[in-house]
Amino acid sequence: MARVWKIAGICVLIYSSILIALGAIWYQGIFKGHFTFFDDSLEWLQMDKVGHFFAAFQISRWFIQILRWQKVSAAEAQKVGIWGGIIYLCPVEILDGFSEAYGFSWTDILANCLGTGFLWLQLQAFKKMNFLPKFSFQLSPFAVMRKEMLGSHLFSQLIKDYNGQTYWLSFSPNVFFKKKYFPEWLQISIGYGADNLLGGHDNVWKIDGQNNVLADYSHLARTRQFFISFDISLQYKEYSNPFMKFVRLALSCLKFPFPAIGFSANKGFEFKWLGI
Repeated sequence: MARVWKIAGICVLIYSSILIALGAIWYQGIFKGHFTFFDDSLEWLQMDKVGHFFAAFQISRWFIQILRWQKVSAAEAQKVGIWGGIIYLCPVEILDGFSEAYGFSWTDILANCLGTGFLWLQLQAFKKMNFLPKFSFQLSPFAVMRKEMLGSHLFSQLIKDYNGQTYWLSFSPNVFFKKKYFPEWLQISIGYGADNLLGGHDNVWKIDGQNNVLADYSHLARTRQFFISFDISLQYKEYSNPFMKFVRLALSCLKFPFPAIGFSANKGFEFKWLGI
């Protein structure tokens, strides 16, 4: 238990730094003096909800893995890790509750719980993670069109520009067979993304300082995108070096860049190369 508290203290320090960075990048100049709730369940074609699912899963996974490296029992590590993934993201919702542009979202909390729950169910059913959420990103042309909403530099775009984000679920085909017909490192990955998103609900907004002049990009069809691709798993590569273990843990949440077959309602099927 002493190890748990030691690691928890280190994580609190790291997370405090992350919250300070978020305050500077995401919430700068938009805090209000009271707390509000906001239903954003229909915004951004639910890309933000998938992001919450992904983040909660990965944070819980990191907690569990780091605790296991410190010789904490599997049962204790899983219990702390699962709750840690939920609790760790709650301050973000509180910040949203005090911001002018957002509000406390119960659907974000639900997405967080689903992410950690998905990890917990796998550990209970399979004793390991057979299905791993992953992330990839590539620059989109839309951030230039609305920098204040989608980000003015690479790091903020990585968080804010849903047009450039793709969320994946990677797994080995062997999970569906009794025998191993495929190499464990080669995986199938199913992806979800979106395109032409310049606002939460629509692509029309007021231009600051232009006397209520509207920017109207409603001709751009907001669309969901679905992908299938290959992926390479780092979970089956063992390292004894602590630094390499950490690198493997960090990189395993990113999808390996491969060509993908994509489908959307307005473009149909197409081949795309999706970056990290």
